[in-house]
Amino acid sequence: MRRILPAIIPFALSTLVLSPGLMAQTLRQSAPHVHGITHVTIALENQDLQVELEAPGINVVGFEHPPGDAQQQAQLKAALALLGKPQDWMQPADAAQCRLADAQVTPHGYDTTQTEGGHEHADVDARYDYRCAAPDALAHIDIHLAERFPATHQLVVDLVLPQREDRQVLEAGSYRVRLAP
Repeated sequence: MRRILPAIIPFALSTLVLSPGLMAQTLRQSAPHVHGITHVTIALENQDLQVELEAPGINVVGFEHPPGDAQQQAQLKAALALLGKPQDWMQPADAAQCRLADAQVTPHGYDTTQTEGGHEHADVDARYDYRCAAPDALAHIDIHLAERFPATHQLVVDLVLPQREDRQVLEAGSYRVRLAP
C-alpha cells in the first residue's frame, strides 16, 4: 500500500501557505521530542486510512537507551509487540469497516550507545495502514494509547482529511478523535 502522507504534503503545505496564522500556531505547538507527549497523524484518502505515531521512547518503553539487561530487553520487546497490535488499543469507528492492512513499528536509539549532544534520546515510530469499506462512516477513531502506556499524558493528533485539516489534543482520560465535523 502506498503512503498517503507524502502524497498529501504539497496540499497540506499549500493550505499552510495560504493560512499564515495556522502555520504559526502549528509551528508553536509542534515539539518533536517531549516526554509525555505522543504525536499522531491521521490521513484519509478515498478508502485508505493511514495512522502514524511518533513517541519519545520513555512514553512507551519506559527508558531511552539501549537495554542494559534482560528485564529492559523484555520491556522493549513487550512495548514494540503491543504497538504492533493496534487492534488492542486503537479502534476506527465500526461503521467504517476498516481493516488493518499493514503495521510497522520502528524503534530508534535502542540499538546503539550513541547519544545526541550528551543526552540520550530514543523514539518509537509506527505506521498503520487500513482499508475502509465505508470511509464516509469514519466518524471517529478511539485511541487508548495512554491506558496501555501510562507515561503518555497527551496525544497531539493532526488530521488530514478530504474535507479539512485539524489538530486535536487529547489529555489523559480522553481517547476519541473526532473525524466528522
